[in-house]
Parts: sequence; structure tokens; C-alpha cells
Amino acid sequence: MTRKDAKKDLWIETNQGNKLKNLLTCGGNNLEYYDRFVVVMNKSSIEQLEYLQFLSKLNLFCVLDFDPNSAVEGVCRSYSKSRVANLHAPANFHGDQDVVIKNLNLYKQTSWVFCNGRHDLDNESGRQLEYKDWFREKRREIEQMVSFICNPEVLPNGRALVIFLLLSPVTNRDPVFDTFLAFYSHVEDIVSICESRTTFEKWKDMIKEKCESDITRQSIFELTLSEVNGTIMALGPHNQLSGRLLPSSDCSIVVLQQKDEDRMTALDILSQNQCEKVYDEHSTEFQAFKIKVEEEFYRGGKVIWWNFYFCEKPKAKPFIRREKYDNLKQTIIKSPDSKSTCTLLNLFHHPGCGATTLAMHVMWDLRRDFRCAVLKDHTLPESVVAVQVKHLMRLGSKKCTPVLLLVDDSKEESTQTLQHCIRQAMDEENTSRTVEDSSNSKVLIMSCVRCHNPEDQYKHCPTNKQYITAKLTQNEQDDFEEKLVELKENHEKPENFYSFMIMKSNFDQKYIADVVGNTLKDFDMRTKKAQLLAFLALLNSYDAESDISMSLCEDFLGLKGLRKTFWEQVLVLDKMEPYSNLLRKVNIEERGGYKGIRILHHDIASACLEELDRNYKIKRSGITLDMLHCDLLFKTSAVKDALMQSIHRMLVERQRKKVGLTYFSPLIEIIHSQEGGQTITDIFVKASSRFVKRASIPQALSRYLYLYEQDFPQALQWAEKAKRVTENSYTADTVGQVHKSNLKHNIEKQKAPPRPDDFETNLKIAQNAIKAFQKAQNLAMNNETEDETDENLTKTPCNTSGYIGEMETTLTVFEMIGKLPFFEVTDPVKKMYMQSFLKGTIPITHVPKEENDIHSKYVEVIEEHSTFLLALKPQVKKVFEFFNGYFTYVKGNNTEKEEALNQRKISQHFTRYVSLVCSLPEEISKERASKPELKLNMDIENHRKFLEESNADTFAGILAKLHLGTLEKIGNTAEEMNKITESYTFLHNNSVQIRKEETNFILASIILHTLYPKSKHVKKLEELSDILMKTLQDIGVQSPFPEPYYLAMLLLWPRSNTEDTDIKTYVNSLRKACRKGLPYLFRRSSTITHFYLGPKKGLQRLVTKPKLDECFAGLQRSDLAQLWRSGNIFKEKEIIDRLYRVNGTVEQSELYAKYGQLKIPVRPAYIGAIRSGYSAENVSFFLGFAIDGPLAYNIRYENEPVSPVNC
Repeated sequence: MTRKDAKKDLWIETNQGNKLKNLLTCGGNNLEYYDRFVVVMNKSSIEQLEYLQFLSKLNLFCVLDFDPNSAVEGVCRSYSKSRVANLHAPANFHGDQDVVIKNLNLYKQTSWVFCNGRHDLDNESGRQLEYKDWFREKRREIEQMVSFICNPEVLPNGRALVIFLLLSPVTNRDPVFDTFLAFYSHVEDIVSICESRTTFEKWKDMIKEKCESDITRQSIFELTLSEVNGTIMALGPHNQLSGRLLPSSDCSIVVLQQKDEDRMTALDILSQNQCEKVYDEHSTEFQAFKIKVEEEFYRGGKVIWWNFYFCEKPKAKPFIRREKYDNLKQTIIKSPDSKSTCTLLNLFHHPGCGATTLAMHVMWDLRRDFRCAVLKDHTLPESVVAVQVKHLMRLGSKKCTPVLLLVDDSKEESTQTLQHCIRQAMDEENTSRTVEDSSNSKVLIMSCVRCHNPEDQYKHCPTNKQYITAKLTQNEQDDFEEKLVELKENHEKPENFYSFMIMKSNFDQKYIADVVGNTLKDFDMRTKKAQLLAFLALLNSYDAESDISMSLCEDFLGLKGLRKTFWEQVLVLDKMEPYSNLLRKVNIEERGGYKGIRILHHDIASACLEELDRNYKIKRSGITLDMLHCDLLFKTSAVKDALMQSIHRMLVERQRKKVGLTYFSPLIEIIHSQEGGQTITDIFVKASSRFVKRASIPQALSRYLYLYEQDFPQALQWAEKAKRVTENSYTADTVGQVHKSNLKHNIEKQKAPPRPDDFETNLKIAQNAIKAFQKAQNLAMNNETEDETDENLTKTPCNTSGYIGEMETTLTVFEMIGKLPFFEVTDPVKKMYMQSFLKGTIPITHVPKEENDIHSKYVEVIEEHSTFLLALKPQVKKVFEFFNGYFTYVKGNNTEKEEALNQRKISQHFTRYVSLVCSLPEEISKERASKPELKLNMDIENHRKFLEESNADTFAGILAKLHLGTLEKIGNTAEEMNKITESYTFLHNNSVQIRKEETNFILASIILHTLYPKSKHVKKLEELSDILMKTLQDIGVQSPFPEPYYLAMLLLWPRSNTEDTDIKTYVNSLRKACRKGLPYLFRRSSTITHFYLGPKKGLQRLVTKPKLDECFAGLQRSDLAQLWRSGNIFKEKEIIDRLYRVNGTVEQSELYAKYGQLKIPVRPAYIGAIRSGYSAENVSFFLGFAIDGPLAYNIRYENEPVSPVNC
């Protein structure tokens, strides 16, 4: 019986066991027919739980649970013992589809949805409702959630099965029945499994009465739950009986539990017993599977672990080892000797030359020495991936095991960011005090970087590296010849395995051209199949991993009306004849999975373009415009969005050079070289109408027009359009770049000195450029998110291009002024007058000059623009001050070489600045002068002078006094703080109150209390709170200064269940103030906690870090630092006894401290402390106070066992 026949006739099965198998597998023997399962269930009994193991075997998309006690003692708790479930409510499924999928971790982890209350949550949403209240308040939410689930873009039609699992009787007024009606209106594939015939009969009658449909054939009701469980557990795919095994410390082995694997959603983990004991390897099923897998690989499919496994079987020839295999393997084996916790090894390669296969081959052979994994989800933040890698390293053992991580086809800067995050995560984790364990706490990232010039990339890469090109050695060619002989023994027509044959031919271009030429004979672009092939050739030439979905191909070829079966790919490839032998089917895992088509090999795709151009006069530009003209390719859907992303990358993604990037994508560069400007303009104009929300298209056109065409008016129009699409620092910078290029172009073509009218024109252009660059600076500081940045550029804490643009434009203006006859910089006297004019000490009318019409016109122009010119010097000085802070306090994401080049570039600009406008000795001296002192009475002045000399006139300076006791005698620090507090007390009582001094006074008093509580200058909590409240009333909640709100957090934090609603407001104000005042520092850097919340009252509840350090006086300083970095210090009894554990909740991945009904936002102190997936949970944690808000330490999920305390 075929699956098609089975699906047609399966309902007539009388044997309930076979019927259950057929319902779930559509006539097969395994559960792979349906991609996903949706389960709807009502309340279970305790006795039933042991028979619901089969839920862990199903590939669950979501479970809709109507048992409000399920998370405490029901099915959810039972399931969570072996698998990961994120606990949600129906309302979590409302909103933008992509956002919901990302936030809830759909497709990656099971979503467990509580549809009528949840007893473990003490809030309104956790309340169970009577049916009439549920119908009025919740039914609509359920219907919207069901509509979301059944959307073909979420779960494609026919690829998901809905199972109603009725574990207890139903009634006429039952939310489960309303849920059935919601599904019934959307999908046909619904199965009911009932715990008894009585329950089934009632269920059937309710549905028949309402829907006029008999569900008997789609129902199981005569099997016990034990029989249901056993029948489903017996279906394939079968798990390895011994479990998936991983190497561990001291030559031991650990079992990879399914729940642990569920949590590591980003990783495809390679076990050391991968592929073993999955099949009966003597069966015909296994032999057929082996032939299918080999054919898919040698035709051009991506290598999978089975390919290596087959080559290890008796009588099989070994997998072909590339020449670089031994070098690559030895580099990896030696990597644990590195002092770095995370090493990066770049493997640069031509597309389609076998580099990924080589990397996976090495990984396969090292699976017993390393814990190996492939990064399969590139969409997750690098910090999340780092936490999962750390979890893999420590899984099942107190000691670490080295990890080998393969990252395929990722941008270099993304991999470098991942390396940084792993190092940070490992530094937090590495609390071991033994050399042995430290040597095993290592991660090696093997990154396959596809590029067109691997040898050049290899030469200029500062990290460990290898490269592989599209060229075989003689030994490799001999190995391929032997492999062909083996393939002929087991496969029909292996000469049609073009991907294999291309490599066997040593990438012979004539062989590839002959294959393509014969296949494309009599090519007719008027036919749909020819157009589709041309589209694929273009895509796979410039974005090798792109594809067009099978569904979209059907639409394009007009096959949708002809297909109503699962076997759609056969029809598509049949319709594509005679081009089908150049195509292959691919399974794409993103968005829950879909099937697509791409060309077998990158070189075949490139050869197709050459053949079309040479023999059929079909150029790349024409194919590009045809694609952009095709409405069908741009209709919104999940898979079409993926295609649009590929087209977008093909148009705008630039290539990395030795330093920086190319100006344009390879496609645009070659079209420019062949056809010139108008064609490029036509392409970008059409693309801008397709990608209306992507600023990068008009940006690219603007850049093309000002760089290659010098058409500055048109370039400006497109730059302004990009800014209208998305106004951010990058689009604003593009506007500035147009003006800056226009200015330089004018200066280059004009004689020196310029004519007065040209000089005025240039000043106006410079003014517009600087205005645009300053706009870019403001936008960069305004909490710009990564989603708003230029996807071609390395992500940095702050986009500095606006500052560089203003600096370069200003220096150009200075040089332009220095060429005027009366300001010539080659004449020291005239240069002195220019410097005096620019600093505003001499008006232009007083500058000596010849009396003639030209000079008079220059003077008129300068007078008209004097405001702009006189502002240049102080403005550019601020830019240099910004870069001083930027390079001092912020670590960028560029390579060390690029960072050094950036600093050198700024240094060179500063040298130009000094030589032009600051060369006089007295001028340089004034650059270093401090601000004048305030003219107050002598006593106040002396106190303030003392505070300044003590580095206690700033909030940060006072806060730093907390830690001096760890470096000096505590008595000295206490005495100094006593004097500092005395000075602030004097100022508080005798001078006009200045807000800064008031906040410093409060902080000094708090710190004095911690160091010298018996001092007469110590103030009580109530007195300090009164002073602070006056300040808070004065500034409101919108102040850009974070210090008062930080003090509010320290002094006004709630006690017990006190619901002080203002504290939440102050915490939010603190976060906003930090984002406004210190945006580039706080966007990517961690902050320090100076105080922790203790169990005592008054100011004693503020526990300082030095006080906690005193508990470990006998511990080495380096060991203590590692305890803090890891967070393991909060497991020590001495710390637990001195801190107060706060209750809280996690809601939609946000953490809150909870005091009664008051919820205060709190940020986790350590990466990965909060699980992804938007699971709503009760938690508890220790609380710390940092300058940007409260931080949570040692977060503990209340439904999990408590970790042992270190005594």
C-alpha cells in the first residue's frame, strides 16, 4: 500500500492498533509523515501520567492544556521531566507573526499553553473560569490562537496533525469542545484519542450535532492509555537504545538527555555513537536508505553524518580525505593547549569546493575527543549561543570537556562576536582552581567562510586559519577515481552525479561548460521553466545557499491546480525537464521547515549565466530585472520572505577586503563593469519599489551615483529617500557622505585658491555635510538598535561614522581656508591670522590683506558664513574628545588590526588639526587648561577644593571609595570618608543647594555608614530619604541624570510586601537616564554592582561587595575574582546568610521583583540566566544595585530542585 492509498483508505481500519498507526503515520511505520503535532487535552488523573510517555516522542508544536493544575502535578510537569516546555497563555500568540515565533521559540521547543487558568501563578491570569465566564472572556483568545496555529505560513496545510487527547469526560458546556470547533473551521487532519468508549460516545454526539460530521473513523476509543502509549512508542524513528553518548572527563562517557538537547536549540550535537543502532542494518529498508542518502550527497546535497558512517562499514571505501585534512585535524587537536578559553579557526574557501564537508569529516573523526556541535540557528543572539555552548561543555560532569563548534557560512565579524561572547561566558563559568580542568575549559570555533578570494583572505586573517580552493592535488584526483568505481557498483548512472563529477574533474571549467551547454540547448526564455532556471542560476551564483520554495515553483509553473498530493516535488522536477538534472531538492529547517529547489553546484549556476550571456544574449542585468518585475516572487509569506532576503543580499551585500568592504555587491560590480551606470540605476530603482521598507537599496544607489557617476543631485535625492525609509545614523551619514564627496570633487577640479563664488558654494556644501553628520551622531546616541543598522557593517557599541565625517569635512574646510591669499598656511604670519580668526580673537575685517575686488568678495563670503566658520574649531574639538573616551572606555567589535587602523586614522586627523589651527605654543597650553573655579566665599571654596583634591567631587569618585578598603587600611578610608561627609554636610547647611552636591552628600553619608557607622556625621535612613525626596520632587521623573534615581533605588527599595509604587517609576527613570546620558557605554558593556540587598533594616540592609569579600579573607584573590565572575559565590553559605532572597516572576522573558501586586523590572546579571521561549515562571534571586538599575543574581526557578549550598 502506498502512502497515497493509505491516506485515502486509512479510516476504514477496524483494528484500533493499526488504525492508530495509520492515523499518525499515513500508512507508514514512523512518525515522520507529519512535520508537527498539535495536542489539545483536558484534565488528567495521576494514574494516567505514566502512560503519556508518547508525548515526548511526538514532534510537538504546541499543547493546549485545559488542566490549570498541569504544571504542578499534571501532564505538563510530567512532560517537563524529560523535555523542555515553555509555559504560555493564549494571549502570547497575539501580535506580529514573526515576533511571536521568535519570542515563543516556536519550532524549537514545545509551547505548552494553559487555556483556562494556571494554579501555580498567583495572579488574575492564573484563575480558572467557569464555562460562562471562559466563553465570554477567553474564547476569543483561543480562536485567535487557533487561527495563528493553522495559518499555512506557520504550519503548512497537510503537514501537521491535530490530536484531541481526552483524558477525562467532556460536557456540553466545555471549553475543549469550543476549541475543537475552532480547529474544525481551519483544518481537516484532526484525530481524537479518548480514554474510554463512554467519553468518545459523548464527544462524537456533540460534534455530530454541531458539525453534522461523524468522527468515528478519525478516533481511537477502544485502546487503553497503556496500549496507546505502547503503540506510538513502537513507531519509528527509533531512538538509540543506549542513548546519545558524549565524551567526558577522565575518558568517561555521559548520556545526552533529551531535555538537555531541547534546551540547546542553536546546536546540532554530534554524539560519539551517532547513527549506531538506529536501523536493522541487514534490512532492505536500511540498504534503500543508504543508497538514497549517498545519491543525494553526490548529486550536490549537503553532507550529513550518515555519509561518514556508511564509509566506516565493512567493505566500504573510506571517505575521501582532502589534502588539508591532516593539517586541520592537528590544529584542532592542539587547540586545548591555547591559553584562550575560545579559539577561532577560519577555513576560507571557494563556494562548492568541499570545505564544509572537510570540516564535518574532521569533526566526525574527533567526536570521541571533543564534544562536537554544528551551529544550526544563526538567528539567535551570540550571547544565547555562548550559554548553550557553555552548557554543552559542562553537561553531566563537574569537569569540563573541550567543545568543537562548526559555524558554516557566517560573516567573519559575527563569528568574532560569538567568540567574544563565549569567552565572556567561560570567564563567568571558569571557577575551577585546578590546572587540569582549566585546560579542558576550551572551545574551538571552526568557521567556514565562503569567499571568492580564499588565499587573500587567508593571508590577511590574524587568527588561526586554513584555506581550500577549487583545485585538487593528484592524490585527491586518484581518490575520486577510485570512488567513482565504487559508486558504479552500487548506483545507476553515477556519471550524472554532477557535484561529484565536477570535483573528480578537478573543477574543469570545460567539463562544466559542456554539461551546461548540452542541458540548455535551444533555451527559450519565453517559457516559464526557462525563466525559473535563469532565476535560480542568478541566485545560486551570488548567494549559494539560497533557494526557491517548492510551493512557489508550483505557483510560478502553474502546477497548483494539478496537485493535491504530498508528492509535489515530482511534478515540479518533471515540469522542469530537460533542466531537472541541474537541480536538487533541499529541506530547509527555518520557520518549521519547507522544501525548496536550488542548482546542484555553485559552478554550474555560474556556468549557466555564462552560457545564457554567450549564446542567448541573456545578461545578468536582464535576469535581475525580470526577477524584480515578477510580482509572484514578492507576495508576502514566510518562504517568499526568505527568497526576498536572498534577492536583497544579492543586490547589496558587499565583500570584505583586506581592510573594510567593497563598494558594492559582486553582482552590481560585474554589471557595472559590463554595462555601466544606467543599467545599475534601473535595477536599483526597480528594487526600491520592491523593498520599500529597506533603506539599503536607495543607500546603495546613492553611493553608486556619487562614487561612480558624480551625479550629486540625484545621489542626494536617493540618500534622502533612504533616510525617509529609515532614519538612523547610517542613512543620515549617507546624506553627509554625498555632500562630503561633492565638496572634495569640487576642490579637486577647481584651481587653488578657488574663486569667491566657488568658495561660497563649497562652504554651503560643507555646512550641509556637517549638519547631516551631526544628525547621524545624535541618532547613534539615541539608543539605536541593531535592527536599524547597516547590515553590511560590523556592529559596534556606537556608529562613529558621523563623527569621522564631521572631522574630515571640517579639516577639508580648514585646508580650503588655508589656501586663501591672506590665510596661506605656507606663510607663518598669514597662518597665525587664520588661527586667530578661527578662534574668534580677530574679525575677518582686521586681517591684513590686499585691497582688491577678489579679496573683498572673499571677506563678504566669510562674514556671511562667520557663525558656521567660528563654530568649527570648538565642534571638532568635541569630536576628538569623543574619540578619546570612545577608545578608552569601549571595546569595539573589529579585529585588533582594524581597531589599530581606526585609531591611527583618528590620530592622523588630529595631527592635521593641530598643524592647521593649534600650532602656537600658547594655544596648545590653553587646550589643556581646566575650567575656572566658581567665585564663592572662602570656606565653601576650600571645602569644594578639598573634595576635588580627594576625587570626591563626583558621584563616581565617591562610589569608588567603597573599594579602597580592599587595597589600603580600612581605617584610612573610613577617616577620609568622614572628612568628605563633613565637607558635604557643611555645604548642605551653608551654601545654596546644588543638586549635584545634594546627591553626593547622600551617597557620602551612605558609604560612611558602611565604613564608619559610629561617626557623628552618619545620618539616619529617614533623614537621608527626606533630603532625597525633595530632590526627586524637584527633578521629576524625566531627568537625564541617573544619580538621584540610583539613590532612590538604594533608600526607597520596598520592605517585605510593602507596595511603594513610586520605586518602579524611579527604576524606569534610572534606566532611561542611563540610556540618555551614557548610551555608547551602556549599550554593550556590563555594569558594576556596589550594593546588595540584605535582610536587616535601615541602612544596614545595604551590603557592600567589600563586606562580602571579607567572608573569604583566606582565599586567593584570583580565586575570589573567579567566584564573582561565575556567580557561584552566591551558592556559598556565608553569602546566602548575608543577603535577602527576593521573590519574582519571569513574564515574556522579562524579569520582575514582586512585592504583593507591585512588580519592579530587574535585569539578570549573567548571560543566559533567563530561559528563552517566553515561559511564565515563579523565581527568586538575590538583588544587586548598579548605576543602570537592579540586577538579579542566582536566579532560581521555583519549580526546580534547589542546588546544594557550599558549606
